[in-house]
Amino acid sequence: MAGPARVSGGALAGRRLRSPANGTRPATALIRSAIFDRTDIGNLVESARVLDLYAGAGYLGIEALSRGAEYADFVEKNGNACSVIRRNLDELGLSARARVHRLPVERCFSRIALDPTLIFVDPPYRVDALPVIEAFAERARLPDGVLLVWRRLNRSSGGVAPPPERIGGLVRIDQRRYGDGAIDTYRVEAMT
Repeated sequence: MAGPARVSGGALAGRRLRSPANGTRPATALIRSAIFDRTDIGNLVESARVLDLYAGAGYLGIEALSRGAEYADFVEKNGNACSVIRRNLDELGLSARARVHRLPVERCFSRIALDPTLIFVDPPYRVDALPVIEAFAERARLPDGVLLVWRRLNRSSGGVAPPPERIGGLVRIDQRRYGDGAIDTYRVEAMT
């Protein structure tokens, strides 16, 4: 049996994380380490402004804060999950560097100021986040170099169709498989 979830790196490494009892599938320590130990993400996270979409338990945004991110916005529609994120932030002393938005991801474009340098998209596995990412790429006017990390179910495991190489100004620069999931990383690049 696995032990309690813990922050995997940074200033808060080893600190315990709470999980909601609503069936979310938080990113495991192995997945979080795989994401943040990559050079491009590891170099960007220091002083980053993070946007954690479909935040669930908020583990990705919290991990980024532990590793030096300046600020994180968490977007999650489930009230229980939002309460758990807030409690984790309070217990870890991160509340002043974060805000939790209880609303559907599709509505965040008009509700919150969007100026992230690092974006996590971690929807429930059966949710196709491509339409949200397309809308985000179209509306957000992100500067070159912003990274978007999308955790999804592999098609071979019953997931949605594989994502395209380019989504508006987002260009896929990396794709990795982890068990039944995949992580696609996109970078904002000026369209030529």
